[in-house]
Amino acid sequence: MTAMRERRAAIIGAGLMGRWHADAVRRTGGTVTLIVDPNESARRALGERHPGAVLATELDASVVAQRAMAAHVCAPGSTHVSIMNALIDAVVHALVEKPFTSDGDSTRSVLARAEQRSVFVCPVHQFVFQEGIRRLSEWIPGLGSVRRLEFSTCSAGARDDPASQDALIAEILPHPLSLVSLLLRTRVAGIAWQVAHPAPGEFHALGSVGPTIVDLAISAHGRPTENTLRIVADAGMASADLFHGFAVRYPPSVSRTAKITRPFSHAAKYLSVATLNLARRAARAESAYPGLRELVRAFYVAVEAAGPPPFARDAITDVADARDALLARMAPSTS
Repeated sequence: MTAMRERRAAIIGAGLMGRWHADAVRRTGGTVTLIVDPNESARRALGERHPGAVLATELDASVVAQRAMAAHVCAPGSTHVSIMNALIDAVVHALVEKPFTSDGDSTRSVLARAEQRSVFVCPVHQFVFQEGIRRLSEWIPGLGSVRRLEFSTCSAGARDDPASQDALIAEILPHPLSLVSLLLRTRVAGIAWQVAHPAPGEFHALGSVGPTIVDLAISAHGRPTENTLRIVADAGMASADLFHGFAVRYPPSVSRTAKITRPFSHAAKYLSVATLNLARRAARAESAYPGLRELVRAFYVAVEAAGPPPFARDAITDVADARDALLARMAPSTS
């Protein structure tokens, strides 16, 4: 119980993700002790949800070190490196929202600085910690050769301007890359990608890992919104709903009867798993971002026990380098 009482957190950035990080801290046994945000209304609104937290307009890493064992960096991505460097110098561990940094070089620099001071800095790849992804990891050995791994997202998270729509692509990319790395047990920076970028906010990358075709599709315009991952293999198919955090496995049946009944059997299985998942999340009061609490819990356990961190240094830089390669290959859009 002592470790749980000492699990004190600073939230840097009191917007949407700051609110969810603060909620995850509380629901995993911690306390939000400091909230930093220049926006007074956002700062005060989050403070009302976490009475007792000190509210600050600007980051002072020495104050964070006094009041928290770790900081959750949910500020704009352009500020991440300077914030992390200040926290590292103050020997404060940090869990950092995506994008972790702007590129692979700055990621390596931050990680090296953290390692020198025995500080954990960890990116938020929460999909890796979802129950559905855990099940996919367990199922893959029994599925035989994986022929396709397909990630598809249609997001409403961008504004109408082209720059914002393309920034959304850069922001989302770490998610599928971390999943490909986990599920195929491969370095994603070593994949030779073919990239299509036909319009702002529209992105498609195709690569291969051994016998597996890897297909990543991101859209700022496609509707309805979705966030799915599908695996097609010799001995069956499985899919994960990343919005809701569950996965469904389908058998490799090829009989005429199976073909006729497939729409109904697949729908029944999906409905059953989705219903059970919704009930489980309702019981946990988890209305969004499944996997985040599990990542937060793993991060604090690593901090308290001095390792290992949720993601190894090489895995973090691998995703950053792969993201760099994909963004560099985005051809100029046609509009």
